[in-house]
Amino acid sequence: MATFLSNLSSTGTYLAAPEITRALGVAQPASIVSVIAYLVPFAVVMPVIAKLGDAFGHKRVLLAGLGLYAAGSLATPAFSGFIPFLGLRLVQGLGGGIMLVSMVFIARQLADRQRETGLGIWRAALLAGTVAGPPIGGYLASLLGWQSIFWVTGLAGAAAFGWAAVGLEELPRQRARRFDWVGAVAFTVSFTALVVGLAAAGFLRTMGGGVATGPVATLSSLAPVFLGIFVVGLAVLIVNQRVNAQPLFASSLWRNRQFVLGNAGTFLVCVGMFSAMMFTSLMLRNVFDFPAMQASNALLLMTVGAVVFGIWGGSLAGRFGPKLPWATGFVLTAATFVALAVFVSPVTSAVWLFVLAPLSGAGQGLPLGPTASVALQDVPAETSAEATGWFDFSHNIGRAVAIGGLGALFVPGEAASYTTIFWVSAALTTLGAVLVLGLKRPTPVAEAQPAPAT
Repeated sequence: MATFLSNLSSTGTYLAAPEITRALGVAQPASIVSVIAYLVPFAVVMPVIAKLGDAFGHKRVLLAGLGLYAAGSLATPAFSGFIPFLGLRLVQGLGGGIMLVSMVFIARQLADRQRETGLGIWRAALLAGTVAGPPIGGYLASLLGWQSIFWVTGLAGAAAFGWAAVGLEELPRQRARRFDWVGAVAFTVSFTALVVGLAAAGFLRTMGGGVATGPVATLSSLAPVFLGIFVVGLAVLIVNQRVNAQPLFASSLWRNRQFVLGNAGTFLVCVGMFSAMMFTSLMLRNVFDFPAMQASNALLLMTVGAVVFGIWGGSLAGRFGPKLPWATGFVLTAATFVALAVFVSPVTSAVWLFVLAPLSGAGQGLPLGPTASVALQDVPAETSAEATGWFDFSHNIGRAVAIGGLGALFVPGEAASYTTIFWVSAALTTLGAVLVLGLKRPTPVAEAQPAPAT
């Protein structure tokens, strides 16, 4: 529930942007800044929060995230200014990112066989919240007003807070150690700058429609500054990792081939997921002139495919190993991108998009559980929280690349720009299928041996 809500709020204001900006007295491109205000703390907080959970307790940290999220959501409709709105979106995003520490409870508390399916369900909730955000937000804004988006998510967050407070048991803490605040600040600042810089260089420039003034243009012009801050902050983080006796991150994780491949896999899953989610719907609106609500229906078909096959992919990985659903999912996703590039154009029927949407969702869903299990299965217990934080971070950096990087290729009314994006997305998701060749072979189950005499 926490994972679904946190991702729902990352995309839930897309279709309600005209109503929100009109009510706040700003130009519509400024709504892009509000999306970034949520995504930045949402993305960069995850590895640090996992370490805080080890230090202070994961239930306590999860409750803090749910509290921030619910309070930020419920307070948003009470203000009419754009600056308070941005501030509360930052609070929401911080709470939403903290809430994804919920993955630690699944990774640690479920038995091996259950963990595969559990992680598949968790990842399906993550994807469902993300892809269902635009249509749910659009329907709420149309029926009850844009404020209802925040009332509904805030009340649901408050309910999840109460449920977690009563129903969750605290996880055992890892060995006591001093928390590395220097590393935490360096990481947060540097990767915040990276995410904002990517968005400013691609997504804001594109979706802003070439606006020459206002917050969108200002933020876009600062892209080189943000990327420079990232380089400096990363240098500080690397030096701190080398000289600090108890650094923030365990370098041993990045010597674990399965962990690296699992993170690379989820990164590419999310590049494909957000490319499909955003650019197919924008093509319907800008090339085929579909109304916003009608265009969102294609995303609902994608959501259903992703949820169903996300759960099934985790179950398949538990029965047959991760390679089959991993490779099948990436190949299917790449094939749907090729079909979009070849068959969908202004001279063909938009029905192709509706046909391909559930197939694309199925392809995105199948690798969700396998990439999670591969990344976490060989991780030592003392670094499991850190590993889950990095895994969540890989997901959200994939989102930033899809929205910012591929967005730099996007020209709203030009069908050729969508074709280019789909071909690039097909190449990236094909790379995801190739990664399966590097996975370790499953260890055969040893024949039962009699226990030694005692």
